[in-house]
Amino acid sequence: MMARFLARYPDGAAGIALVLLRLACAWIALLLIARLPLSRFSPNASLVVSAAFALALALGCGTRIVAFVLAAAAIASAFMTGTDSALTMIARACGCAALGLLGPGAYSIDAIVFGRRVIRLEPRGPEIPQR
Repeated sequence: MMARFLARYPDGAAGIALVLLRLACAWIALLLIARLPLSRFSPNASLVVSAAFALALALGCGTRIVAFVLAAAAIASAFMTGTDSALTMIARACGCAALGLLGPGAYSIDAIVFGRRVIRLEPRGPEIPQR
């Protein structure tokens, strides 16, 4: 009988697809966060924050949290900008939210730190009471 399994950090083609999605979201982080008005704190604050987010996403470190924060920033940017780029920002937010839901994949720092685990679900037979 074949056991069913659920992979938390997929590898192979799905893992490579997640690497590409992480790189696309890292590019979005570089473009999006650099546009946010963080210059009140420091002249280079937005550049430092966008580089940190992009590096975290590209390497797969804290991917779920960073992706959801980036999705929220994209939605906020959609409401702050004009109507022409609002749909583009919402599409970018959907891509980042998809990465947050799917996770980083096997080719990431998260997979190394938290362990790439495979959970096998075996069917249980009827339990026979012992006397």
